[in-house]
This record gives sequence, C-alpha cells and structure tokens, in this order.
Amino acid sequence: MRRGGWRGVGLEEAEAFFLRGTPLPPKSVLITFDDGFLDNHVHALPILEQYGHKGTVFAVAGKLETAGDVRPTMADVRNGRCMPDALPRVDAPYVPHRLGFEERQDMFLNWNEARAMEQSGIMRVASHSMWHRTVFVSPEYDGFHKPEKRTRTFDRVDAEVVWGLPRFKARPRLANRAFVPSAALTEAVRALVPQDKDAAFAFFKDPANEERLAALVRGFAPEYLGGYEDDRTMEHAIRRELAESKELLERKLGRPENALCWPWGAFSPLALRIAKEVGYTVFFTTAMGSNPAGQAEHIHRFKAKDKSGAWLSLRLHLYSRPWLAGLYASMRI
Repeated sequence: MRRGGWRGVGLEEAEAFFLRGTPLPPKSVLITFDDGFLDNHVHALPILEQYGHKGTVFAVAGKLETAGDVRPTMADVRNGRCMPDALPRVDAPYVPHRLGFEERQDMFLNWNEARAMEQSGIMRVASHSMWHRTVFVSPEYDGFHKPEKRTRTFDRVDAEVVWGLPRFKARPRLANRAFVPSAALTEAVRALVPQDKDAAFAFFKDPANEERLAALVRGFAPEYLGGYEDDRTMEHAIRRELAESKELLERKLGRPENALCWPWGAFSPLALRIAKEVGYTVFFTTAMGSNPAGQAEHIHRFKAKDKSGAWLSLRLHLYSRPWLAGLYASMRI
C-alpha cells in the first residue's frame, strides 16, 4: 500500500467524509479489523505504525478484558525490549481440555490496551455490538448441544441453552426474530441430561443416551418445541445489544462513539432504526462496493486476503472507482 501511494486514514477522517462529504486525499483507505482480538495490538498496531497508516478496530465491547496491563507487541521485539517468546500466543486459540477435546479460548484486547492504542493516534476502537450473538430462528434442528470442540469464536446464542437442547438453526441477533425454546422442552431436557459439564460429557459418550434424548424431543409436536419472541421483546433485545456497547465504549474510552460495524454484516430495518435512535451515525457492512461521500448508512468493505501485493493493489484500484466497484461487486455475489 505504501509503495503504491495508498494511505490508511483515521476513523475520524472517514466519518467526516461519509457524514459531511469532507474531501479525503487521493488513495485514502480505511483499514478495519473486526472483533477486538489481541493480535490487533500485538501485530497490526506495530505494522501500521511502521508504514505510516492508521486503522480501526471494531470491538465486541463485552469481550474486552476488564483488567490487565498493556502486553508487549512486535515493536517491543524489534526494539529489543523483549524476546519473541514473550509475546502473547495470539495465533493459538485452541487449548486441550481435560475431557479430551480442544477448547477455543480466543485472546481479546483489554481496556488498557484499547486506551493505549487510541492514545498512540494510530488505532481507533469502535463498536461491533455488545456480544456478537446469534438467535435461534426456527424449530428445525440438527443434533444437540453437548460439550465438544468449538470451531467458531462467536457461536453463543442469545437464549438459555442447556446441555442436550436441540441445536436449532441460528442466525445473527440483529437481523432476525428469535425462536424461543419452550419451558416444557427445556425442563424435560434438563431432567434427562446432567447439567454438570463432566456428567453431560459422560452422558453423550453412550449412544443409547443420545437416542433416549432424540426420542424425548421427537415426542414434542413442532408447535410445542417453542415460539417466536414478540415485537416488544425483540426490540428490547436489539436496543440493549446496541446501546450497551456504545455506553461501555464511551465510558471506558472517555469520548463519544458514533460508528457501528454490524456483526456478520447482518441487520434489519428495525435494527438500523434503533441504532440511529441510540446515537450511531456511521454504519459499516460486509458488502463489497464503492463508498461515495455522504453515504454513511451503508459503508462497503472488502476482505484483505493472504494474497500478493498485486492482488491487493488491484482491488484498491477497483473499489476506488464507483462504476468498476459496482460491476465487480455484482460479479462476486
């Protein structure tokens, strides 16, 4: 990017462009990192500083660690302040669990690191919701919730999930009405499946137990498996998810927060209305396309992949030209 004359700009500059049409220099790019993982501090921050760019972390506010000192970065290694093996192992999220499977334990920024990143003037921390959760969306299910390896970071459902509950189809919270398992189903499952993690793991080791559970669930007619949340409940849940993230970021970082990046890029008209009501003014998606001035409600982005500099340079040129960006994005859908 630097060799090609591109510059990573700060979120404040980008917001002025999207909200008020304030011009940006040619070849300006907004470099964003989703979720708030610790590697944004350990690796990304020093690289941005080295090459004269700025960046933005869209953090899942509830995941940021509440305590802890500022941990070392690659800049500390380069400057001789620590050895490479002193860096946090941000590239090794899976750790062995005593029950025999691997457990995912992602490392997130802490609030001291978020403040230090902002004080550096290089990285801004903005909102990516409070918890980045999903909801059940239908009575269709595939298997059961059991102690096992987690392959995804954000797989938590905004509902009471007991061991043995059917694994109902799930989708992003901010774009969907929740299907809520019935109290009768939840209590019947709880009565059959031990809720201690070790005991639940042992329960599912016996195929006969899983068949007993399957028979129990099959005994519920579809309409008794659960029902859908009402409008008031859905609106309250969405408002809480968006307002709590904004309030926490503002309180911890000591400044207003206006930018929101939708989890998975998914949102509904209701979520957009509520987001505006709680005070967000700039909205980032995962859709590809161009970004003209004054278009703050639906900002496009594209993923930077582990490919060559030529690959990245070509896409920067494509997405900085509106008609080419629209054509290319339509071809990629």
